Amino acid sequence: MWVKLLDSFFFKLINRNLIKVYESTVQRFGYSAMGLHWSSKLSQEKRFLIISDLMTKHIVNKDAKIADLGCGFGDFYDFLRKRKYKYIYKGYDINPKMIQFCKRKFQSNLFDISDEPLEICDFTIISGTYNYAIYNNTKLWERYLIYNLKKCFIKSTSGLIFNLQMSSKSKIVNNIYYAGYDSFKKTLEQNFKNIFYYSNDATPKDGYFVLLRN
Repeated sequence: MWVKLLDSFFFKLINRNLIKVYESTVQRFGYSAMGLHWSSKLSQEKRFLIISDLMTKHIVNKDAKIADLGCGFGDFYDFLRKRKYKYIYKGYDINPKMIQFCKRKFQSNLFDISDEPLEICDFTIISGTYNYAIYNNTKLWERYLIYNLKKCFIKSTSGLIFNLQMSSKSKIVNNIYYAGYDSFKKTLEQNFKNIFYYSNDATPKDGYFVLLRN
């Protein structure tokens, strides 16, 4: 019980501090990919292309409901829209200013402030959301990550698709979280059943995970 209470406290603290960090980054780099801790727009879109291919592979219905968790400035929505995907989209972020930006730029009813889908969806898509670690504590960050994945999984009737930086062992370097190939997969197996892992030469340090209900 005490562990859960402490985790709940730290997870809320993490969210509050993440909001502050990203607001500072946006002040420095503006409403751009770098303002979201991507190295460039190209780096961001490489991940979008790989994730959209995985969506095509695993999402049967072309008009499936998807939740974009950590939507930032709505870049993934813009990516899907320009490529004529027909998914029913909803974007979520914990940062109120980012959601305000999205509401001004796109349809206001497509975006909400939240750390989980507020509506039942078919798939939750998570690109880069858990890369930036506030604290240099790998175990705490992985508990935070699994906690959030579980919340999203509950709201997703079919599953989750997400990416992480990967390494031979779990670590945090310059605030970037790297999931250990073996240890993190084992952690996922303890919490989820149908797990698929993908890598792609276009982003050699990334791993892509698909968690399915069936």
